[in-house]
Amino acid sequence: MNETYFLHQVKKTKGAYDKGIVVKDSLASAKQSYHAYLGAYAYGNNEETNYVSACITDYYGKVIVGPETWIGEED
Repeated sequence: MNETYFLHQVKKTKGAYDKGIVVKDSLASAKQSYHAYLGAYAYGNNEETNYVSACITDYYGKVIVGPETWIGEED
């Protein structure tokens, strides 16, 4: 079984979107990064960020965790 997972992450800070996919070699590592990303930027934890979305997919494209989206106050 392939142990490759993809963390999809998007955030909007000061009107600009930052997005990316992070490749992880274990589900545990992907989940840790998922929670760290949401904890750092979502739920009002970063006053300059007003949109955050993240999810984890496996090698075959199946969604494993999420998506979770947080929307704060608009710019």
